[in-house]
Amino acid sequence: MIDINRLTYGRTSVYNLNYHLIWGTKYRNKVLKGHVETVLKRTLYEIASKYGFTIAHMEIGKDDH
Repeated sequence: MIDINRLTYGRTSVYNLNYHLIWGTKYRNKVLKGHVETVLKRTLYEIASKYGFTIAHMEIGKDDH
């Protein structure tokens, strides 16, 4: 089933653009903890709002990708 809300319509095209970003630190050290994690999430959601895109899912601190 196609989710119509996730499609973008141009004059001559229809598309659905998604990005999957992974940020891995050396030796998988956990650097995004506590207040840093909260600030990062808030900042990313503010940027998304400013530029008109949505963040469908965000996880920080998963051991296994």
